Parts: sequence; C-alpha cells; structure tokens
Amino acid sequence: MRGERELNRASWRRVVRLIGLVIIVVIAAMLIPAASAPRTSEHYVALGDSRAAGPSTLRFLNDSCGRTAASYPRLISEWLQPEFFLFAACSGAKVENIIDTPQETRSGGGRPLQIDSVTSETTLITISIGGNDVRWYDIARRCFTREEGDDRECRNDPETRLAAMESLRPLRPRLDRLLGELRARAPQALIFLASHGGTVGDGGCWPEVPASDEDAAFIAQYQDDMNDIIRAAARYAGVNYVDLAAHSVGHDACQPRHRKWYEGNVTTSTSLSMHPNNNGNAAFAEIFKEEIKKEFRRRVR
Repeated sequence: MRGERELNRASWRRVVRLIGLVIIVVIAAMLIPAASAPRTSEHYVALGDSRAAGPSTLRFLNDSCGRTAASYPRLISEWLQPEFFLFAACSGAKVENIIDTPQETRSGGGRPLQIDSVTSETTLITISIGGNDVRWYDIARRCFTREEGDDRECRNDPETRLAAMESLRPLRPRLDRLLGELRARAPQALIFLASHGGTVGDGGCWPEVPASDEDAAFIAQYQDDMNDIIRAAARYAGVNYVDLAAHSVGHDACQPRHRKWYEGNVTTSTSLSMHPNNNGNAAFAEIFKEEIKKEFRRRVR
C-alpha cells in the first residue's frame, strides 16, 4: 500500500508540474504577440517613382519597378507592421502612371495603375512623385561639364532658364488632380507627400556633380522651386508635406560617403546614380515615421 501511495504522490507531482508548465506557456503566449500578427490595423499603400522604389544596381534585388528592401516604404512597413501593405511605387513613374496611364517598364511590360491599390479601406498613403514629370535631370545635365573646373554657365543661358520654368508649369495641376483622386478614393487616409531635391547642394564636385558652384546653386534653386509647387499642392489638398529636401542639407552627393544621402552622376554604392542611397532611404524612413507618429497622436486626441 505504501508503495502504491508513493507512486500516486509522484504521479500527482508530475501532473502539478505539467499543469504549471502549461500555465507558464499560455501566459507567455499571451504576453508575446505572434510574429505574423499586425501591430497596427493600418492599411498602408506606397505610391510614387524611384525615390520611393529605392532601386539598386544589384539586379537580383530588383523587380521590374526597381523596388528593394532598402526603400523607405519597406522600412516604414517593417516599423509599422500594418495589417495590409501594398508597395505600388515604380521607378520612372509620372503622375499619369498613378492615375490614368499604365506604365511601361523595360522588363515587366505594362504595370497596372498605382491608384488601383488605393481603396476606401486605405488608412495611410505615402507618395514621392514629380521628378519624372518635370524631367529634372534633363535640366540638371545642361549644367554638367566634360572637364573638371569648367563652367557651362547654364544659369545664364536663356534657353536653359526657359526650359526649367516650362518644365515646372504642368506639375501643379497634375498634383492637384492626383491628390483629389486619392482623397475621393480613400477619404479617411492620412496622406504624406514628399518633397524632391537634396541631390545637389550649393556647390559642385567632380565627377559626382560635374558643375561649377554657381551652376550647382542654379540646379538647387530649380529643385527648391519644384518643392514650392509640391508644398503648395499639399497644403491646398489638406495632405501632409514631408520636407525631405530641408532635412537633406549637408547630405548632398558631394558629401563624404558616410554622410551623403544621395549618389551623384557617378555612384559610389549599389544605389543608382542621381538617386538616394541606402543612407538616404533609411533617413527618409525616419523622417516619414516622425511625421506619421505626429498625425497618429492627433488622430487619437
């Protein structure tokens, strides 16, 4: 009988230990959210061109739109962990490719309209657009020299100044239409429209920005004029303007590799020339995140 009672006590102790273990596991599971569960209920859609796509010279990282894991929308999504994320941005896109004209890509054929990713359930939209609409690089390269130390004096060329002014003229009505369409499709969404600029600072450098200091300042002013239009369109539509250019001062393509957020005409990284590099993409994500957090705080008041 004693042996039987001791055996029963041992069995009971094992059962108690097992129950305790199960309770601990259950509590741990409740405290630690599942990796696949979203941290937020946001429905996030990223629209735009290559500044959003984050293209790389490493082809195996690219799709037909040049979207990469280093792009700021991907980094925002990793931070936000939304319930739904659709990365619709595509390198080379113009406003028309978001709203009414399917974009033709070199390797992937026609792309669907980016705006088709936006629905009434969309709660967050980020956009980088406009550089291809105004063909800003075509204006900039009018100032580039073939030899170090030369000065094209594009700033004093009437044709270049007229071309710069004319390139900006259609941007505002295009942005007004885009933002109006987005408002109609996603009336509850927080919309964040990014500035352009930052690639060229107030001076040139060979060979990254092969222009005289005076011509580089002309290019920088041209991009400032572009951002004035983007900012005004954002204000008119009641969306959030994200001033990436202002934060980019001191991080242009002429800065040392560890400090610059952009590649120049000659790239020193795996990012494409005249595009943000991974430092820039990471910085952009942080800037967007701060703006998003501000709006989230306002929304819950």
